[in-house]
Amino acid sequence: MMVQTVLLAAGSSSRMGEVKSLLPYHGEPLLVHALRAALHASSKVVVVTGFYAPLLEQVLRPYQEASPKHLTIIRNPHPEQGQFCSTLYGVLALDPGQAFAITMADLPLVTAQHYAKLNHALAGYEAVRPFCNGVPGHPVLCAASLRPIILSLPNTATMREFLSERRVFNLEDGDPAWTTDIDTPEAYQRLINSR
Repeated sequence: MMVQTVLLAAGSSSRMGEVKSLLPYHGEPLLVHALRAALHASSKVVVVTGFYAPLLEQVLRPYQEASPKHLTIIRNPHPEQGQFCSTLYGVLALDPGQAFAITMADLPLVTAQHYAKLNHALAGYEAVRPFCNGVPGHPVLCAASLRPIILSLPNTATMREFLSERRVFNLEDGDPAWTTDIDTPEAYQRLINSR
């Protein structure tokens, strides 16, 4: 089953001190690693930019030009309103009637195979959330029925609150890729040192 993916890249990188999704890893920005995995696993990818939008969109442009029907770029005009605001912009741009994943631009170790694991676990549930050693991660896979419900929520909602009221399968498989998000200089250094 192919899914759609919302890839959130609108944050201010305040804890990093520089644009975290453009930091290099194996010669390419973190954003490109996350994007490639999403493109391989998805029928449609919606990237939501906000802070640093021109810089990120410059990196994204060749991928959009290569497959314009496959990749959509949305700019959140109010990224300061928080992550769920960006989530709403991304989910609004999805096609109805198809399952969708929500993920982050700073998860460079997630691959198309991770999306496939989520797909296999969705049957009978409204969503699947991956965990590594009890820590929740991304992508979060949502059934198509959740799209209008998400879109009815305010900007101030959180994904955690939303999922707490749904039938969610918690996929625990011990894989650190789900939770290796690069938010701080220390996290980035650990990533570089782990090569």
